[in-house]
Amino acid sequence: MFSEKDSKNTDRIETLIGEQCSIVGNLSGEGLIKIDGSAEGDMCWKDDVIIGEGAIYRGNITCKNACINGKVKGNVICEESLIIDNYGKILGDITVKNLTIKEGGYLDGRCSMIVEKEASEILG
Repeated sequence: MFSEKDSKNTDRIETLIGEQCSIVGNLSGEGLIKIDGSAEGDMCWKDDVIIGEGAIYRGNITCKNACINGKVKGNVICEESLIIDNYGKILGDITVKNLTIKEGGYLDGRCSMIVEKEASEILG
């Protein structure tokens, strides 16, 4: 999903909510979305989500992969990977397959890991 190189690559961003933009309402869509402003409402996104440094998101997020470097007040469900970057803060529960919290990243909530069926059968 997000390698160091990809997370800095803004060439593939398909939807951008800029720093001066404030959105109220539910969001749904696909492709890479980056939020640098503020948004309030639930997001059901088919692909990857980036919450930029200084951004504030109030609501639940469901997506494939997410990189959080701003503040999220709500629950986050990632089908694959979640990265809480250096300035990232999540105040809510998360459900993920892969989790990375970088130094300075913050999680205040419960974490549930998605385990593939075969692994869960082996682990009993």
